[in-house]
Amino acid sequence: MIYSWKKIVKLGLLLLTVTIIIEIFAGQILQSKQESLLLLPLFLISIPVINSVSGNIGSVLGARLASGLHVGYITLSLNDKEMHDNLIISLLIGVFTYTFLAIVIYLIASFGNLTEDIALSEFIAIFVLTGVLLVSTVSLVSVLTAFYSFKRGLDPDDIVAPVVTTVGDVMGIVFLFVILGLFGVGI
Repeated sequence: MIYSWKKIVKLGLLLLTVTIIIEIFAGQILQSKQESLLLLPLFLISIPVINSVSGNIGSVLGARLASGLHVGYITLSLNDKEMHDNLIISLLIGVFTYTFLAIVIYLIASFGNLTEDIALSEFIAIFVLTGVLLVSTVSLVSVLTAFYSFKRGLDPDDIVAPVVTTVGDVMGIVFLFVILGLFGVGI
């Protein structure tokens, strides 16, 4: 694979332009729910955490897959053992991270009286369920994007991170509202 800075910039500008447009629409979704979220400040402060954790996990998974594909210890197969191991580890890290962060956020928010409308167990359930759905989605997108870009002769390192963070930001908001609706909390 030959890398050209012109090709990287051209592809990068196109990809980043598309992801910026998608992020603007995600912001519009969030703004349309602004009044509901102001009634639930605990969840309002949780959105950046939910989105950033999934983006970080998905990006790290994508980088590991890209390295594995470049070096050859991961093959372009959905049955590849190394890919499965990396995927499972990413999901486990997501579960543990979201559980830990849910407890920490709830405890910190309790000092500011932001937790009076929701119990710790309910907040953890909503937060972790949202996070697990999001990490699962982002991990799947990371695998598919890495494999697709590598197969097309593109460097997955240039493609995976913007795609994964954009999908994570959009789906994080969507999943949170869906889970809040399922739990019948405020929205």
